[in-house]
Amino acid sequence: MAFSFKNLFKKPVKAQNGTRVAVRDFLDNPIDVSAPGVEFFLQQMAFWTIVRKIGAAIGAIEWETYRRGDKVKAKEYWSWNYEPNPNQTKEEFFQSLVGALYKNGEALVVEVGDYRYVADSFVTEKSLGGDIYTSVVVRGQGLNRTYLAKDVLHFTLSGIGMTAVLQAVSTSEGKLIKSASSSYIRNQGTRGVLHIDDLAEADADFDETYEDLINDKFKKYFTAENAVLPLFKGYEFSMQESTGGSTKASLSGTRDIRSMYDDIVELTAQTFGVPVSIVNGKTVTKEDFSQFLTSVVKPVAEMIAQEINRKVYGQRLTFQGTHISANYGNIKHLDIFEIADPIDKLIGSGALTINDIRKRLGLDPIDAEWADEHWMTKNYSPAEELLTGVENTEGKEEGTDEQ
Repeated sequence: MAFSFKNLFKKPVKAQNGTRVAVRDFLDNPIDVSAPGVEFFLQQMAFWTIVRKIGAAIGAIEWETYRRGDKVKAKEYWSWNYEPNPNQTKEEFFQSLVGALYKNGEALVVEVGDYRYVADSFVTEKSLGGDIYTSVVVRGQGLNRTYLAKDVLHFTLSGIGMTAVLQAVSTSEGKLIKSASSSYIRNQGTRGVLHIDDLAEADADFDETYEDLINDKFKKYFTAENAVLPLFKGYEFSMQESTGGSTKASLSGTRDIRSMYDDIVELTAQTFGVPVSIVNGKTVTKEDFSQFLTSVVKPVAEMIAQEINRKVYGQRLTFQGTHISANYGNIKHLDIFEIADPIDKLIGSGALTINDIRKRLGLDPIDAEWADEHWMTKNYSPAEELLTGVENTEGKEEGTDEQ
């Protein structure tokens, strides 16, 4: 809405004492909070903040590849952990994937040469024998080919569309924000009363003088740092105290608006199933992080792993132990001094090797065979030994805990 002083005043109204009075705001709402999109941009900010959190978590996952049950680092490991394509790192790739997934409810990954890309857009032709994908656009370039279901990785979010839910949230909250913003701005505006007597109105140049006074002189007076307002005989202007001019009222108004902004962030987070503390970074508890990992990150990661296994590896190789899986150990920073006892238990129980632990802590592996072997303390014994009291020494070497 363009600023115009011409529409700020009604035509002078005849008062009981014979004086013409014009009463309106001289700076009446300089910000058009009624314009569409206020709530949209706020909701978009909350949306992409949460998407980036999820994308960062997915990007931190180590995608472990196995060949006949043995962990290996070959082509697929490099592709999913380092370089999906020449233009994106692993983190950038998964941010794009998660962004498309939550924005559109689905995401498509296609191969171009030996590299994988997240499609900007595509058209799906449904088929019981396998969907067909056409009009695929990658990095702004249309790919002149048709993809079969077996040739792509197609990820979808189940349930009600995220966009529809968030639109409803932003629309309802947006109305409250507009109302609060309008009220706050109006209360902080400048008001006054302009008295015009009958003699001034009877002047032949009254209309011209009135328009000049309202549309030019008052505008300069209220927008200038220092100004003088010239008034002719028959005109008298007096300021009115703002109803919301006190510091207390100002702080209260801004807090109310900020509170509504926070409500949109909270409702958006609830739509995603993400704890609010994860979004704003305030007092993130172990329970909050566990919920975020279990309810949000893992379902997306397992969906990605499942699609890769069934499309890249296939049934035969997967059943033979050749597959990909998600390792979540890198998502959360670990303090080695806080987890010293659990580390001891993991190594002493034979669950993990020393190098397995060092890897999850971000430390370099030890280049020695014993660091990749599984160890177990003597406190652990087979149940039959505890029942019979006879130690089974088969396969054990004297003076070592190794198994």
